[in-house]
Amino acid sequence: MRFSLSILCVIFTIHLSAQSNNPDIVERLKNNGLESLHSYEMLKNLTSTVGNRLSGSENYEKAVRWGMQTLKDAGCDSVWLEPVMIPHWVRGKSEKAFVWNGKKKEALAVCALGGSIATPKNGIRAEVIEVHSLDEVKKLGVKAEGKIIFYNRPFDKTKFSPFEAYGGAVDQRSRGAIEAAKVGAIGVLARSMTNALDNEPHTGMMQYKDSVTKIPAAAISTVGAEYVSGLLKTGKPVTVELYLECQTLPDVQSSNVIGEIHGAELPHEIILVGGHLDSWDKGVGAHDDGAGIVHSIEALHLIKNLGIRPKRTIRAVLFANEENGLRGAKAYAARVQNKNEKHLAAIESDAGGFAPLGFGVTSDSSKFEKIKTWSPLLEVVGADKIRREGGGADVGQLAPFTSALIGLNPEQQRYFDYHHSNNDTIDKVHPRELELGAIAISILAWLISQEGL
Repeated sequence: MRFSLSILCVIFTIHLSAQSNNPDIVERLKNNGLESLHSYEMLKNLTSTVGNRLSGSENYEKAVRWGMQTLKDAGCDSVWLEPVMIPHWVRGKSEKAFVWNGKKKEALAVCALGGSIATPKNGIRAEVIEVHSLDEVKKLGVKAEGKIIFYNRPFDKTKFSPFEAYGGAVDQRSRGAIEAAKVGAIGVLARSMTNALDNEPHTGMMQYKDSVTKIPAAAISTVGAEYVSGLLKTGKPVTVELYLECQTLPDVQSSNVIGEIHGAELPHEIILVGGHLDSWDKGVGAHDDGAGIVHSIEALHLIKNLGIRPKRTIRAVLFANEENGLRGAKAYAARVQNKNEKHLAAIESDAGGFAPLGFGVTSDSSKFEKIKTWSPLLEVVGADKIRREGGGADVGQLAPFTSALIGLNPEQQRYFDYHHSNNDTIDKVHPRELELGAIAISILAWLISQEGL
């Protein structure tokens, strides 16, 4: 009995020592990150040497090679690729639109929505009908035949969260072509998904149904949307011409990119940190999701740089094809199931490289409360707001296989100014804000690796 009590005392002492050491390690992670601002250097390198990274493109394969080398440079114990078949949609060289105002023809800023078919070579030209919901389209009936449906529902500006406003508007982009085709329309224009009033169209994924005729669909800038809407308010017919050259090519084989630091005591228990390596072909994907990629790599790099080893394995996953298919996340989830791997938590960064505010957590109450107890340690980088519900599109595929889905919550008011557009460039990213996000993820991953959930 005395021997057993002695062993228990030693274990308890070691546990207390590990806990008491956490504030020192947190401070060191913070200092190391802010002194180097290494995340920004990585992001600058990714966006300048690779650029945008649409699934199936040559640039995406360059990004795979970049990710593998950068994870090695970060000091990961293991780095590898895992194959995944991904879609290959291409925008084409030309996309343009014109509105006829009486006898006057004026250009509109548009871009094809991801997955759209092309227009005929000579384009389409038709009268425009403005709507603000899918239900409005359903009620048009024969009035819509041969027309171009113009979805013009803006973000709800009363919503504090732009992500909530995005969720309330995005169905017109994602499902607009399906509903328009059902009533005989020949094309779709969808207001760009942004609060910003500018002349830059924002792309994004749209869907078709095999049982419904496919019609071409494009995003129109918010300035263009306001202009067309103003013309329609005069009560006179408004005609639009649309020309798109996009096409979907056969799927190609590509990869998820994975690197990890092996756990010293419980290597079979994994804390995942990740983002998506692909981006749309507008801008260079700096915020979406280059920021999440460098956050994930830097989280491991900061720990390795301190010369400390986590109890549990911390793994970075650079997911393929989040933007138009989630193929990488689905393949990774299948791998986890097949290998029966134990993922203690999965942390995603896919909300931009702005200053971190905290984390959203999807877990049971006990795990949520444990994570919440670490708020004082996360406060050193301003990321101490722990709220219920979080994760992300990629880690969401791991819901059956992990006990906690966690999403980094940065400041969000500017995100949709850049999202899926030519505005998403490196100059929109602040080096310190970006690094603070990486430090926050590194701290949380470290704490989970040491204390468990």
